[in-house]
Amino acid sequence: MIERLYISFGFLRFFPHLLVFAFGANKPIIKEDISAYKDEYGLKGNLLYLMVHLLTHNTSFRSLFYYRIGKWKWLCQWLGKGTVNLTLPPTVKIDGGLLLFHAYGTILNARFIGKGCRIVHNVTLGDKNGGVPTIGDYVEILPNAVITGDIHIGNHCVIGPGAVVFKSIPDNCVVVGNPAYILKKDGVIVNQKL
Repeated sequence: MIERLYISFGFLRFFPHLLVFAFGANKPIIKEDISAYKDEYGLKGNLLYLMVHLLTHNTSFRSLFYYRIGKWKWLCQWLGKGTVNLTLPPTVKIDGGLLLFHAYGTILNARFIGKGCRIVHNVTLGDKNGGVPTIGDYVEILPNAVITGDIHIGNHCVIGPGAVVFKSIPDNCVVVGNPAYILKKDGVIVNQKL
């Protein structure tokens, strides 16, 4: 009962968000993001309920939503702040289905972030010598990882906690350490230096 009241209040509070979503150009990609959060958290309900639930309860999703709506965020942001220490520059291109978990202390300065990526707190994607990384599809980046420079992280990679990556990574790898090395490639332990 209390959850229903909270969501009803959330509907009123986030009504401008819903209007921007309904008439915005990024509606399909926001739907992908909502679907990713729905699957991850096992949420149930229609699109409207899920969106209000996520806007009400998840500041990381709210920040991603503000990034997706671009110039319209000024209209909505005063009704509910996003994650304070999350940096999403407008120049980064982010494909659908991005999951941000507790995105505090996170800087996502990349050229491109692919479909279905999962990024946890305290991650830095950044500039080195004027270049920023490109992140492939379905990449998981765990806490305190640092990825900088004009490099490419392949599809279906896992960047372990605290990994420091300055070189490109091929597809299907698990990368750990500082300096980073490939622990697994295509499911086989390889312990390969970059």
